[in-house]
Amino acid sequence: MNPLSQLWTDIRILIVDTIKVWWRLFPQLAVIYLLGWLGFQVALKFAAFVEGQNVWLTIAIFSFGFLTKLVPIVLMLRLAGRELGIREMIPEEDNKQDDRDNSITHLLAVTLLPFMGIYAAFGQLNDAANELWINQMVRNSALGSDTVLNHLANIANDQPLLMLAVVVGAYVVRRGVDLLHDKTGWRVLGIGVALLEAFFMLVVVFGGIRLIQQIINWVMSRAFVGWLATARDAIRDVLALLPFRVPELIDQLVRFYLDNVWPSFWEVVSQPIIWLAVAALVFGTHVMSVAELWRSRRPLASRLRGATSFDDRGDRRRLRGIKPPSAPVQRFFVEFKEAVLGDIDDKYLPTINSVRLILRAGVIFLGAYVIVYAIHQILNNYLRLLVKGIVGGHDIDFWVPFDPLLDLIYNLPFEPLRMCLLAVAFRRCLELFRARAHPTDRLPAPAPQVVA
Repeated sequence: MNPLSQLWTDIRILIVDTIKVWWRLFPQLAVIYLLGWLGFQVALKFAAFVEGQNVWLTIAIFSFGFLTKLVPIVLMLRLAGRELGIREMIPEEDNKQDDRDNSITHLLAVTLLPFMGIYAAFGQLNDAANELWINQMVRNSALGSDTVLNHLANIANDQPLLMLAVVVGAYVVRRGVDLLHDKTGWRVLGIGVALLEAFFMLVVVFGGIRLIQQIINWVMSRAFVGWLATARDAIRDVLALLPFRVPELIDQLVRFYLDNVWPSFWEVVSQPIIWLAVAALVFGTHVMSVAELWRSRRPLASRLRGATSFDDRGDRRRLRGIKPPSAPVQRFFVEFKEAVLGDIDDKYLPTINSVRLILRAGVIFLGAYVIVYAIHQILNNYLRLLVKGIVGGHDIDFWVPFDPLLDLIYNLPFEPLRMCLLAVAFRRCLELFRARAHPTDRLPAPAPQVVA
């Protein structure tokens, strides 16, 4: 099959199967999305109510609101994946699911990092913070009210040690509760871990970055930076003597790249790929492990217990050769090391592996997927323009109560459709990996449950 035919085949499969799954599951998906939307709106109103009293309580309530956004995404992806039979694509000999793959709290803990990263990188955290500020401003009838971002920025500027203590303390407490949850298996602790993780991420994004900016500003004010700037200017002066005006050409190329190429790539290409990686995390570690085996053409027998970042804590310790210590001091340092390494294994490596796995699906498939994802976004934007054209212009008193309802109208059909697209795209990745695998790896697997 030539590249154009393969591209058209992938586009057709993504569009047709996405619409079929969306049409079948829309009632269930709509209910899940409505509950998540309602939870976020309640959290937003409550956070606006307490914002003037305590900024940390506001961040805690705000973080709960983002969990109400993530939970529907996880549930909708799982529902679409069940309809597509993604789990059934795993060979029966290797279809021994990890209990954590069926745990919502575990999936929230694994997907929360990339989820918050997407929201921060594409400005959606700032949009939500501005929405919180508008609600607080209207409630207090005060145009000069500070946003939660300004509150955290002031703390970072005036009390950097307090901000650092909150960041470190939130991490330590969250990691401690996470380890306790691993030992006990209590579901309440799992929910607490997700809330603490969301609180930690928001504090790092909103306040910790300001601390990093202060450090950068301090470094930039040092004398050696001025020496480097002087050397740079001297090189530019020498290059300016050349007939081709090299400095101006370099400036134009850099400006064109930063103003046009990079924003387009970041919005159009990277965002759908990262979302597909999040979908891979939701569908489970064993699904990703088998997909990695198919992709890399290694026999199933070559996989060793404890060789991946998805195994439990005891298996990882045996793999690293960490023996239970006897002395209390040694035990403390070993447990501390395992706590840090375990957090990297549980939260960061799965995200990196998921992105790597998706990127190996091939340029043609990724191009088809990006095109279909862009079509979805374009249709959503046209619906927004249509609704705004029908509603017309109004003052802020109209938009504050009605803008959430209009946002619901925009996203109610398109957000479930996007989740179905992610599920169909990941199933297509599994099909491509399995088709390219070595014959010894392609064990018989049930056909996907997709309707003709």
